[in-house]
Order: sequence, then structure tokens, then C-alpha cells
Amino acid sequence: MMLIRFAAEASGKRLGNYFTLVFLIINFGAIAALGLTIRDMAFSDALLLFKYYYIAAAVLFALISAVLLVRGDSDSPGKKDRAVLALLVTGGAVAQSLALILIPHSAWMALAFVFLLFATITAVSLWLSYRTDLSPFRLPEAMPLPYGFEDFIRKSDISPREAEIIREICNGLSNQEIADKLFISLQTVKDHTSRIYMKTNVRNRMQLMALVRGMDAGHQ
Repeated sequence: MMLIRFAAEASGKRLGNYFTLVFLIINFGAIAALGLTIRDMAFSDALLLFKYYYIAAAVLFALISAVLLVRGDSDSPGKKDRAVLALLVTGGAVAQSLALILIPHSAWMALAFVFLLFATITAVSLWLSYRTDLSPFRLPEAMPLPYGFEDFIRKSDISPREAEIIREICNGLSNQEIADKLFISLQTVKDHTSRIYMKTNVRNRMQLMALVRGMDAGHQ
């Protein structure tokens, strides 16, 4: 579930309000059905069925996540970086599945599976931290706020701190630069930014900047 949510957010898409509930109902239902199926099986047969269930689920969710990443329209991370993330996610799921299939049931199989699982998570994290271009579009000079901005923040229920962050986003500052300038933590900036996106019904910085810059046109 978190993998699919990550892919959706990285691709600039929004999942429906009932995604989590539907996902949990379907998966817990599948697990319950699996439990009923194996109740009279020998342990070795039941374990094999569980392995194939995990393999099918892992590959399916990885493919869904990869499609979301590749077909997304987010500017940060960009298309190339999202393609790499899609390869890391699907490659990790396939590698874990191969470990379960090819290595006989033993401590080595468990160790290989756990190693590949955490290696995939680490690879995605490292790519996001050090290779992906997450820097926002930067204007050559500070953008003057348009007419109607005050009405916009009032109608959108934007707090004074969120209004400050919108100003700095429109001036092209990164989250870390905003945190340094306003003397707040990076996580606080991220939390405010997420709320701003929800209140203004946008998905990323570029859309927010376009929305603010479009206010001038609406008042001409």
C-alpha cells in the first residue's frame, strides 16, 4: 500500500479517498481466503502456497507502482528519474521472488530475501537522496505577488505561515532553502507544503506557481 502511495505521489497523481480502505479489505480478504485454503494442508504445502501468494502480490504491486511512475506527469522527480525508480521497484520485487523460488527453504533463503528487500528500499532511498533532481524550477529573480493574492489566501484558508511558504516557492526556493530562511525545520516546510497543495487543489510546485501567476491574468 505504501509503495503504491509513494509511486502515486512521486508521479504527481492523487489516489482516491477510499484507496486505503479498499486496499486493506481486498488484501485481508485474500489472506483470510488463503488461510481457509491451507488449514488442512501439510506445512510444506502451505508454505509453498504462501510463497507463491507473496510473489504474485509483490510483482503485481510493483508493476502497478511502475506504471504510475512511468505514466506520471510530475516535474520533480522528472521523467528519467521516475523511470529509474520504476526499474528499482520492479527489479527488487523480481529479485525477491527469485530468491523465494530458486533457493531451497532454509535460513539462506530467508537471509537472501531479507537482504534483497532492504537493498531495494535502500536503493530507492539513495536514488531519491543523491541522484534524483528534486530541485524546483527557479526564477531568475523574485516573482512579484499578483493582484488578488490576499483574496486567494483568504478564500483558500491559507495560514500566514503557509502564505510565506507560497511566496518563497514562487520565488524558486527549495524546501531546505525555505526552512533555512524562515528558521523552521525541513519537515515543517514539507508538512505546510502538503497542506497548501490540498487547500489549493494542485499536485506540485509548478502547478502552484502557475496558479499564483495566473491571478494577474484574471484581474486584467
